[in-house]
Amino acid sequence: FFRKIPKNKNIDTYIVTVGTPLNKRKKTINNYIIKTCSEISKVLKNDDIVILRSTVKVGTSRNVVSRILKKTKKKFYLAYCPERAVEGSALKELYILPQIIGGMDKDSINIAAKIFKKITKKIVTTSNIETAEIIKLIDNSSRDVFFAYANEIARTCDAVGLDASEVINSGKSGYHRTDIAKPGLVGGPCLYKDPYIFSESFKKYGVSAEITLTARKINERQPKEIVNFIYKYQKKVNFFPKNPNISLIGLAFKGNPVTDDLRGSMAVEVFKALKTKFKLSKFFGYDPVVSDSKIKKFGLRKTNSISDSFKNKNLVIILNNHYVFSKMPIEKLAKKLKKPAIIYDFWNHFDANKIKLPNHVEYICLGSHYKKKNFYKK
Repeated sequence: FFRKIPKNKNIDTYIVTVGTPLNKRKKTINNYIIKTCSEISKVLKNDDIVILRSTVKVGTSRNVVSRILKKTKKKFYLAYCPERAVEGSALKELYILPQIIGGMDKDSINIAAKIFKKITKKIVTTSNIETAEIIKLIDNSSRDVFFAYANEIARTCDAVGLDASEVINSGKSGYHRTDIAKPGLVGGPCLYKDPYIFSESFKKYGVSAEITLTARKINERQPKEIVNFIYKYQKKVNFFPKNPNISLIGLAFKGNPVTDDLRGSMAVEVFKALKTKFKLSKFFGYDPVVSDSKIKKFGLRKTNSISDSFKNKNLVIILNNHYVFSKMPIEKLAKKLKKPAIIYDFWNHFDANKIKLPNHVEYICLGSHYKKKNFYKK
C-alpha cells in the first residue's frame, strides 16, 4: 500500500491524509500515520514542513508524528490542518471553507497558512496544535449528536403514535430557535468513528464523553430496531411469505451530496439484521452510483434499475436520501410488487397520506409507524 517517497530536493512540503480506522474495540489505529511519517522521515530535509490532515486522537501530532520526525535530527515544521470537506463536494469546499491551522510553533503555523492561502480565502489559526485536532473531532461528533436527537424523536413518535416529520417540521416552521434534522440512518467514514476517537482522547484524564457516546449508540442501534419492527409487523400480515424477496435501495452511506462510498454505511447493518430474521430470503440491491462489483461484494444480487428493484419483491427498504428516490414514481412502481408487500422508507421521501398505492402495498416511514392501513392483517 505504501510507496517509498523519492528523495527530491525540490520537495519541502508533505501533506498526510491517510485513514485512521477503529479496531474491534473501537480504538484508533494509527498504523497508517506511523508508517507514512516513518517513510517521510527517511527523506526529510532541514526546514521541510509536514502537515497532518487525518482525523486523529488529540495529542497525536505531538506525541506520535513529532516524535517520529525528531529521530531524524533535522529541523522541521509540523502543523495540523483538519480536512473538513463534505464527501461528494470535497474539491468545491476546499476552496470556500475556512482552513483551521494549528502548529507546534508559530513558524509552523505561518508556513502552513502561507500554503493554504494559495487555495482558500480564509485561514483560522489556533493557539496550539491540539486545539486544531479537537476542532475536527467536535465538528463530526456534534453532527452525530444532532442527527441522533432527530432519530430519538422518531423513536418516541413511533412509540406513541405521532408523526415525527410533522412534529419536527411544524415545530421549526418560522421558529429559528428550533433546528432539528430529518431522522434517518447515520453513518459514513467519519461519523461512525470520530465520536469514538473524540471519547478516546480524554479517557486518560478521567473524562467520559457521555452525550457523544450515547448519541452514537442511538444511531448504531437504529438499524436493528427497525428490522425488528419490520419483522414483527410482517408476521401479522396474512399471506406474507416466510422467505420474502427483499430489495435494499440506496446502499451508499448517504445520498446527498451524492457518493458511492460504502464505508460505515448503515445499509450494511440493516442487511446484517435482515439476514438474521429472513435467513432463506433472496436479497437484491440497487444504488444509482455504487458499482456492480461493490454491490455484489456487499452480498446482494444486483438489480439493473429502480423498476427491477420493485418487480416481484415483497419488501423494499429505502436506505438513503439520494434525490432519485424522492422523484421515483412510487405509485406506479408499487404495482410491480408481489402481494402483499411492504415499502419501508428511512427518509420519508413521500407523504403516506398523499400517495395512492394498491391495497396490497403498505408504505411505512421512520417516525410514523402508526400510519399503516392494516392491510391483509390477521
